[in-house]
Amino acid sequence: MLITDLQAATLRAQLAGQGEEHQRLLSQLITREDQEGYSLLLAVGFFEAVNRRFQPTENVVDHNAVIDFIANLRARSPEVAERLDPMIAERMILHALGKGDIDGIGENTKLSGQILILSGLIADLAPTEAELDTFMSKIKSMAQGR
Repeated sequence: MLITDLQAATLRAQLAGQGEEHQRLLSQLITREDQEGYSLLLAVGFFEAVNRRFQPTENVVDHNAVIDFIANLRARSPEVAERLDPMIAERMILHALGKGDIDGIGENTKLSGQILILSGLIADLAPTEAELDTFMSKIKSMAQGR
């Protein structure tokens, strides 16, 4: 699938903490194709960031690290605490690591969880503009290959 510059700029604005710009760009993703491309880019970014952060050692996931991350992420703001169910977040991260399923989790819940978790993972890295651009370029390329 072709990932457009608008889709990439929208996600990049979110990950850079530019909330107003993210909302402005998000409102321009009006077609079904726009939204599907953005969702794919988000999912690829989520899987990439989760695997970077929680890379299993000898195929074993550090569940405590996952739980600690989720607790820390939810503690950052009341909005995140309200929107991110810790059990669902754990299941989503474990699924991204190949250690579980996400059966029964609604599409909107998955999308919301992906953006909150991905944003938290990127915020923890505190990337430079160049590092964020490199990450975006990598996930855009990966998403286009699907």
